[in-house]
Amino acid sequence: MGNTAFFDVQIDRLQGLQERVEKLGGAGEKAVKRLVVDFKTRAPSWVSSAVTEVYAIKKAELKKSVKVRKSKDGSASTIGGITIDNVELVYSGRQLTLTHFSQKPAAVPTKRAPANRLIPGQNIKSENGVGPVAVVNPIAPYQVSATIFKGKRDKIDDAFVGKGRGGVVLAFQRTGDDRTPIEAIKRVSIPQMITNPKVEPDIYDRIDKGLQGRLEHHLEQALKDV
Repeated sequence: MGNTAFFDVQIDRLQGLQERVEKLGGAGEKAVKRLVVDFKTRAPSWVSSAVTEVYAIKKAELKKSVKVRKSKDGSASTIGGITIDNVELVYSGRQLTLTHFSQKPAAVPTKRAPANRLIPGQNIKSENGVGPVAVVNPIAPYQVSATIFKGKRDKIDDAFVGKGRGGVVLAFQRTGDDRTPIEAIKRVSIPQMITNPKVEPDIYDRIDKGLQGRLEHHLEQALKDV
């Protein structure tokens, strides 16, 4: 669920672009070609800025999950006689564990409770055998929490931390009435962040403004080169 999200960006939608490029001739053609190259490197940063306004995730993680490619449907734009392939930004990835959202505690707790307690002996693994009841000094109670949305730390009830594959400390919850099975807690994927109604419109707005600003820059530079 929510494994992929993509944006199909068409450069020819920029306001007044067609007319300006035709008017400027060779300088306009040069500016558009530079704009397309520029977009491929800058657009992921525009997207990351919009996402991190809402979600407490590092921009580096967003950049790792994106591919910039020619539109899968092969569509293209014609601008002032120049044919330019439309570009897709494709974000993919599964739901993320709390380690991506400032999980606390980040390490397996070792602090012990101030008093011992009795537990059923069958819950103790021992080569020497344990009676019907055992005395243990358990780990002191702790609260698992994470910051998924920027500026808001959430408490995760009925959760505990332990080492997963590769020794990574993850937050877990039991999925039944017994001690097992357990599952790592996951909350949201990067594609789901991208398509959040609070994020997606901002992404398009940043892309439009970013492209318009870069177009002005490249038109100015191209005219200097003439």
